[in-house]
Amino acid sequence: MHPAHPFPRTLNRRGLLRAGGYGLAAASLGPLLSACGSDDSGSGGGGLSARVEDTQAGTAGAVIRPISEKLRLTGDLKLSYVAGTGPGDVQNKLLSGALDVASMGPIGAAVALEAGADVVIFSASLANHVRWLVPENSPYRTIKDLRGKKIATPPKNSDAYRSTQLSTAVNGVDFESEYRAHPGAVLAGLALFERGDVDAIITIEPNATRLVAKGARQLSTVTELWREGTGSDAQLLLNGQGGQRSWVDGNKKTAAALAALRLEAHHHIADRPEVLAELHASYGVPAAEKKAIALLPERLAGIYPQEWNETSFANLREQLRVAARTGLIKSVPDKTVYRSLG
Repeated sequence: MHPAHPFPRTLNRRGLLRAGGYGLAAASLGPLLSACGSDDSGSGGGGLSARVEDTQAGTAGAVIRPISEKLRLTGDLKLSYVAGTGPGDVQNKLLSGALDVASMGPIGAAVALEAGADVVIFSASLANHVRWLVPENSPYRTIKDLRGKKIATPPKNSDAYRSTQLSTAVNGVDFESEYRAHPGAVLAGLALFERGDVDAIITIEPNATRLVAKGARQLSTVTELWREGTGSDAQLLLNGQGGQRSWVDGNKKTAAALAALRLEAHHHIADRPEVLAELHASYGVPAAEKKAIALLPERLAGIYPQEWNETSFANLREQLRVAARTGLIKSVPDKTVYRSLG
């Protein structure tokens, strides 16, 4: 965990030169953050302030904070980091008001809206990185072989679990009735898998890469299953940055700055995927796991979206249509649960 602390103000030219390549990489973001002004009320009573999730080791978003700090992308943003325990928990904190901004998938946003919580996704976050794995010596070769078997999964209210349901539903499979799911915290699922208490695990990155490096076999991914069931070749989005609609409407400049920061960090990963290996400790991957570290750029670089536009929205709309058709949500919400800040 990192303690909450104020970030440096927008860099001047001398500061950018002192920062070398990292500072120059951030230069394109600085003008946007400066132009945002400081009339948003934020959560801290002035300036561009927000309470955001402090993404934990063991999750794919864990590298965004160190990248943004090293590149000095925060500009005038004053971010207070609130720790969570992983998928599912941060969504709860957003709905309870403990966070202003947190990861939120389209199905989760629709479920929240059905329950009376008005959440809107306003920025890119992560493409789907949920994987199905079995032990190296497992007799099972496909996910169909695992029907009726015990499978460790992320929490039921997480985007990872909901996207698993979605990707099996488009293939005519009711995940909860056909598999013996053992939902729980990500670390609990890993413990079950490594002890041999379950036949398989459905887990997120970088944990999947760590298991593969130790010999586990990857049977499939949620994205592959989605593509098989829909015929789509589009990147399947897992979630975006979301907030209560009232917060986003009242803090548009802060939200826009957060959205810009996120894409700038993603662009840096696309330009230098090796940074993911360099930041292995942020992911929670020990230095001794050299094979896993070497696999990080190859397996994770593609899960950081490079855009937030109509293509992204088309993917979210399709997920909601399929979720409604297969009964994962009551209906496609009348109110759009995603938006552009442009």
